[in-house]
Amino acid sequence: MGILSTTQEVAGSALSLMPDAGGELVAEETLTLVAVLSARICEVVAPREAPLAASLIAAPFLYRDWLVGARMIEAQAGDLAREGAEIGRRLEKKMAFYTAHLQPGLMPTRANLEHVLLLWMGRISPPRMPESPEKRLSQLPVLDRLHTHARVVAAQLKHAFPTLEDA
Repeated sequence: MGILSTTQEVAGSALSLMPDAGGELVAEETLTLVAVLSARICEVVAPREAPLAASLIAAPFLYRDWLVGARMIEAQAGDLAREGAEIGRRLEKKMAFYTAHLQPGLMPTRANLEHVLLLWMGRISPPRMPESPEKRLSQLPVLDRLHTHARVVAAQLKHAFPTLEDA
């Protein structure tokens, strides 16, 4: 739930600043970023919970499947499978990008989050924006929101999967 809630808040903030940005692009980039961030935290805080980390990484693909399935049912048409495959290919590219910038086994720091958010801002921004990604990012509360998300995920994982040091 935290992944979806954080994604909605961060994507909504970005779209309020850049209404010409593609909503689908912003949503996919943001969901993938937040899912990878959550998985990386899980890998560090609960290293024995690899299936949980894998399920967090899979969140964008599961959400895609749910959206495509709902549209197929609403339209009573099964021909959206091709569209679902295309979305899957886009998500795989985004996943590769964010997993490269949020490395496994490392707890993302605030500075690392800021770096990744600058890359994210560049990826979601419409062409020829008058200000820099740094300036646009400074106008949004997304760094604080992602940092809060990271701290909440870490705290929930520590509570659910205490280590010997925590006991």
